[in-house]
Amino acid sequence: MKPIVTDYRILKALERRGFIETMDGYDRDWTGRRVRNYFVAAGPKLENWYDVFTYKGQDYRIRYFDGCFKPFVTRLGATLPPFV
Repeated sequence: MKPIVTDYRILKALERRGFIETMDGYDRDWTGRRVRNYFVAAGPKLENWYDVFTYKGQDYRIRYFDGCFKPFVTRLGATLPPFV
């Protein structure tokens, strides 16, 4: 199980439930390739961007990483890689 949620079906389900707002679209990575955005913003159901929310028995949280200006959705309990 990946710690950062990159499955758009889960992200869209979280958006429909009001937990997050996705930033759809594509961007360029450092090599110039087109990559899909997985950035999110807090939705109307969250009081603060760092609140924990539950979807289908799994706990999630919006999290910023060092050097990133936009946050991602992460699963609680999953081990993050050491370089993040």
